[in-house]
Amino acid sequence: MIDWAGLLADEPLPAAVIDLDAVDRNTRTLLQHLGASGKTARLATKSLRVPALFRHLAGLDPRVRGLMAYSAREAGWLVEQGFHDVLVAYPVARTADATLVGHAEIVQVIDDEAQLAALAGTGARVCIDVDVSLRTLGQHLGVRRSPVRDAARALVVARKAREAGLHVVAVMAYEAQVAGLSDGGAWFERPVKRWLKARSVPLAAARRKEVVDALRADGFAIALVNGGGSGSVATTAADPVCTEVTIGSGCLCPHLFDGYLGLPLEPAAFFALSVVRSSDAGFVTAFGGGIVASGSTGTDRSPVVHWPTNLAPLPLEGFGEVQTPFRVTAGDAPRIGSPVVCRPAKSGEWLERFNEVLLVRNGAVVERAPTYRGLGVSFG
Repeated sequence: MIDWAGLLADEPLPAAVIDLDAVDRNTRTLLQHLGASGKTARLATKSLRVPALFRHLAGLDPRVRGLMAYSAREAGWLVEQGFHDVLVAYPVARTADATLVGHAEIVQVIDDEAQLAALAGTGARVCIDVDVSLRTLGQHLGVRRSPVRDAARALVVARKAREAGLHVVAVMAYEAQVAGLSDGGAWFERPVKRWLKARSVPLAAARRKEVVDALRADGFAIALVNGGGSGSVATTAADPVCTEVTIGSGCLCPHLFDGYLGLPLEPAAFFALSVVRSSDAGFVTAFGGGIVASGSTGTDRSPVVHWPTNLAPLPLEGFGEVQTPFRVTAGDAPRIGSPVVCRPAKSGEWLERFNEVLLVRNGAVVERAPTYRGLGVSFG
């Protein structure tokens, strides 16, 4: 257990903290699901955004191999930093954004012929992004990504890419409604989630197989089949068509990852604020704190207090841009200057607020690692 008061006694706040001991345990928990399948785990850079952490995780286990970038410009920058095997998981639509994707270390996602104009002349290796959302009862359950939903459409895009001088070498099919949906929640939500996952897992497996088989039969050398995320690592790893599973958020375990069955993850990512004033008895106010996760607006997208455990944000103010008031729920109020340690809801984007993270091992800071922001780069 980290002695937060001691660890942060001389640190300027706000500060970002990553517990490497917890990161290692979480990563090994995720990798257990790969078993002896021969599959590998690709790191999602958007969930980590600290190059030192990419290197640390790649050195932890040989099955951690390759990066999944969220931007073509980011992928080019990562290669310049010495990283290898970068899959860009989101399309490019403008020529200026695609200047580096022809590099041999990069595979660029496509899902529409209209994207090919931006890639013309690059000779890029490309990946067909296949939608595996569940469509039932007139509803689209999952994220809205690719328009490719069957082998016929995948073949159209792949053939057009081949005509444009691109090399189709991979397929990606991300079951977001499984990987990004916890098993917790209110009692009436849980059976709905179980129903959704029970139908989504076989759908994703069947569609991956259909598309991969069709592309290979048409002469495309598909060597890489990517699926899943931390929240679906068990079911995605069980799919014989997949060659790799993406992980990232689960390594840090933001609080949205607290409710996944079969994934005993522990908090590894924190940010610390400083109590700077007290407006009334039973209330304290910390400086900073406006770190809210993307997605549908709700309290689940806000941070939660990790330590001390007797503080709660105010419903009418929440976590503010420059200050966050807390109600003292029991016991003594923390003194002016005391730290308040919080957990972000999601992984990755919160690190855009910090120039560096304190990497902690055995309760002590062992490295001050720059984030993307600290290295002077930003990719959206």
